[in-house]
Amino acid sequence: MFDVLIIGGGPAGLSAALILGRFKRSVIICDGQHPRNAKSSGVHGFLSRDGIHPQELLRISREQLTPYSTVEFRAQEVVDLVQSDSHFTAYFQDGTSAPAKKVLFATGVKDILPSIEGLDTLWGQSVFHCPYCHGWEARDKSIAILANGEGAMHYAALLHSLSSDMVICTNGSAEMSSNERDQLERLGIDMIETPILRLKWHDTTLEGLVFTDGSDRQRDVIFVRPTQQQHSSLPAKLGCAMTENGYVVVDEQGKTSIDDVYAAGDLSSPMQQVLYAAAKGAASAAFMNHELAHEAFVR
Repeated sequence: MFDVLIIGGGPAGLSAALILGRFKRSVIICDGQHPRNAKSSGVHGFLSRDGIHPQELLRISREQLTPYSTVEFRAQEVVDLVQSDSHFTAYFQDGTSAPAKKVLFATGVKDILPSIEGLDTLWGQSVFHCPYCHGWEARDKSIAILANGEGAMHYAALLHSLSSDMVICTNGSAEMSSNERDQLERLGIDMIETPILRLKWHDTTLEGLVFTDGSDRQRDVIFVRPTQQQHSSLPAKLGCAMTENGYVVVDEQGKTSIDDVYAAGDLSSPMQQVLYAAAKGAASAAFMNHELAHEAFVR
């Protein structure tokens, strides 16, 4: 019987395992090894690791768990999770299973990109979603923002300090008030409502946008606000409460609506950076450890 089952071996899950391992808690981390940022060339905004390749960060993190003999890493996706009166049982792809007293979901989210040729190819290279993660790399370049309404204005405000050459592509009729249109005009930000047909690129470098009317526009990078969905269906299957935007509901300690089940990282918050995920994983692990310690003391 493991003390904690961690589903998801990204920054949140690995950070949680480190905290728990240092208290000699028996932990099993399960991960299908399909990280959301696999196509990115670097992790940014992570103090002491700024610019590190995502896979290298994971390698170092797993390596630093090796001194903690009570922590086990299993490169297996959890395909089912069953709750009983006293524990949870995880079932893996290979047909094996493992019981645990508590569960931490750190499974993240999936980005659903618009159906525009080239977006997926350049994702993480010249196509980005987070100004905090990749805004610096776009500094002084020609930027396209693929968004509409409030989202477009939010991206424009964040990126305006990094580049004076921006265009907003609403990919259809703009959902902008007259005041917002005036504001964009004052700032010299063009707005194009004609839908994008495809991107033009060479290797991993964006060269421009081609629109459905045959026109084009040179651009160096494009920021997209994709829709998202939970990477794993298990939190919902287990009965965890969800927000109206599809995030797992957690309290300040990372607790979900199900007793002994926690969640940390992108699946429970729109604040999605590697540093935030790692911090939330560590915090949830500390609260889980507190509960385990208290339960053992009472017994």
